[in-house]
Amino acid sequence: MTDGPDIQPLALDAGFRTRREAEVRHLLTGLEQELTDWKEAATARGPLEKHQSQIESAVRVVATALEQLRSLPAAERLDRAPELVLDLHHLWDFFRTKLTVRHIPQYKQFLDAADELAWAIYEPVRQAATDPSSPLREPPLTFLARHPVPFATARGSDFEDLLPSGAQRTLTGRRASRHLPFPLIGIPWSASHHLPSLLAAAHETGHHIEDDLDLAEPLLTRLRERTGLPAERVSVWEPWLGEVFADVCATLACGEAYARTLADALATTRDVASVSAYPPPRLRLQVCSATLAEQATVSRSEDHGSTEPTAVVHALIHDGFPELGGATLASLVALRHPDQLQQASLRLRNGLRSGRRDVPGVLAAAALTFLDAPDAYDDHAIGTRALQEVLSLVPRGARAGSVAENLLALRDSAAGRQLFDLLHRDAAPQQLVARSSRIGHH
Repeated sequence: MTDGPDIQPLALDAGFRTRREAEVRHLLTGLEQELTDWKEAATARGPLEKHQSQIESAVRVVATALEQLRSLPAAERLDRAPELVLDLHHLWDFFRTKLTVRHIPQYKQFLDAADELAWAIYEPVRQAATDPSSPLREPPLTFLARHPVPFATARGSDFEDLLPSGAQRTLTGRRASRHLPFPLIGIPWSASHHLPSLLAAAHETGHHIEDDLDLAEPLLTRLRERTGLPAERVSVWEPWLGEVFADVCATLACGEAYARTLADALATTRDVASVSAYPPPRLRLQVCSATLAEQATVSRSEDHGSTEPTAVVHALIHDGFPELGGATLASLVALRHPDQLQQASLRLRNGLRSGRRDVPGVLAAAALTFLDAPDAYDDHAIGTRALQEVLSLVPRGARAGSVAENLLALRDSAAGRQLFDLLHRDAAPQQLVARSSRIGHH
């Protein structure tokens, strides 16, 4: 048996170090300039001004890691920079792709409307939060995804499974996709051509309200102590509580339009007992109906009924949350004047503006028009007109800033240092690998 070929390292010519230094300089300054350009796009009157807090947060994480890379000893920096900058580019690309598509007019308009719907639901709850130790948080960022149904990815998540499929990066870089700085709402690409499906973003926003405001335990307490259900039935509802809360939020925010849109989406789903986080389809629709009924009767102090969905909904929304300054969920996110939705829908069918002054109301009215008269919806270009009406309601300027921006900056800088430490942990350069993508959803 003979030994393999004797592979000797290449001899380096006298100019290699100079060229390497120039290459590393290009790599570092190139990514730094790109981050600066994205921050500039998010300034007042910039094309992405509505995403200022989100872009600044993501930029701080990557820029801090770049600073750590620049501080390495010169010899190590020259050796490791190409590998580490590639990892940082790959991770930054997670944000870059979601922002770049907003420069394409067709998708920008749809995503702007999706962002505004999420903001209209999330912001009142964020402002009502009473925990002084938690900084006010960036709102969810919507994006178009290949997943067949909408999904939420929580702030602080590991987003490895959402990175591009089959992408090349170092083994260490595969493990660096941690600490997502703001929440995400993924929407199927196909939904960008069907405006009524946008109402699902209201459901995903409900998940982020639960996560960001730490409502999981308070919701569980209400289920156990305020529904009057026997313990064995409480245990059945407990795994469903997050999805139930998200459906309640969406029904409050978009009224019957969400309930009916959900019914269509669930029409081909088998209604069987489930032990997963999702209640059976029929039960989800009963939760929506109970939410609508609770809103209709609360002002008349009527009995809230005795069915399980009704008891659960009543327990979740009838009283205020101490975590929200004593406000009820309905007082913060409920659709204004839901009784006027049908009139707004008729106006759209007659070629007029809906007359609504709220983003959820315009989208709900358009969805009702589709549900009641899909041919008229197409004939009168109601999807396009409603989208333009939503965008006309968006005020100029960045969204309301956080009163705790310094805390957010410290958080992001710490995440950037942790990111660099993870990438830098192995002394030897890592082998590049390809992998297939998986995706999870909330």
